[in-house]
Amino acid sequence: MMTKPTPLFLSSLIVILCLGGSSINAFGLARPPCSPGVAKTTRVGSTFLQYGQEDGVGENLVISSPVLKQVYPEILKYMDQYGHPNIPLGSKEGRQCQTLRRLHIQNKLAPEEVEWLDSLGFTWHSLEEVYKYADFDELFQRLLDYEAKHPDSKFQVPKKCKEDPELGAWVTGIRRLGKDGVNPAHERQLDSIGFAWKSTRKCGSKFMDQFRLLTERVEQEGLATVMSEEKTIKWIMAQQEALKRGTLSQTRVHYMGGLFGEDWTRVGQ
Repeated sequence: MMTKPTPLFLSSLIVILCLGGSSINAFGLARPPCSPGVAKTTRVGSTFLQYGQEDGVGENLVISSPVLKQVYPEILKYMDQYGHPNIPLGSKEGRQCQTLRRLHIQNKLAPEEVEWLDSLGFTWHSLEEVYKYADFDELFQRLLDYEAKHPDSKFQVPKKCKEDPELGAWVTGIRRLGKDGVNPAHERQLDSIGFAWKSTRKCGSKFMDQFRLLTERVEQEGLATVMSEEKTIKWIMAQQEALKRGTLSQTRVHYMGGLFGEDWTRVGQ
């Protein structure tokens, strides 16, 4: 009796890996020929994969990242078994997924690779997690190098730093964690160079402007008071809609959960 495919994988798409002119699918099977625009399906275990369509995320995707080439078969197998692609850290594949998250911060994954992983529900690092998983000494030295190139910048590295995206994310994450959220030894090391714990740069994001305002009000008035206001509920529900559309970043999801609780996605419903 044929195993019933999960709804998630009925819409899963094949990933094409070009090796010496040949192409294989995510489970090492040769890709059968098919006519352009005609979708065909192959079954691997309980997973149904589609191939041959020219439209849609992930179809006929050529993977350029060596790390993603190695780990994506395991990502799909894990997703088939557990319903999501986020392999835990305590395995070789989990560590490779962590490397993918760091490569994403460094802008070293191709846009189509990021889009494909997004379509699977792959979880990226929040800015605070960049600090948690990065090598502190390495990033600290890069911070000193940045200051040497930009004298008197007072370590005001932009969040979206073109010359070193990971450094920008790391500095921003540390500031958001604050002194109480980092290792005391790291705090002392940063203080020793005159690190500015508050950024003087202004963020033009409407989301961040409103989030900062609500955070200040929660600290001063309490969460219950802020949540009793209709305009707060409407703003939270707008973020829920952004999440459903896939336009709310993992970092912002993290912020919403931190301020309003993990059940924020059900507020107003």
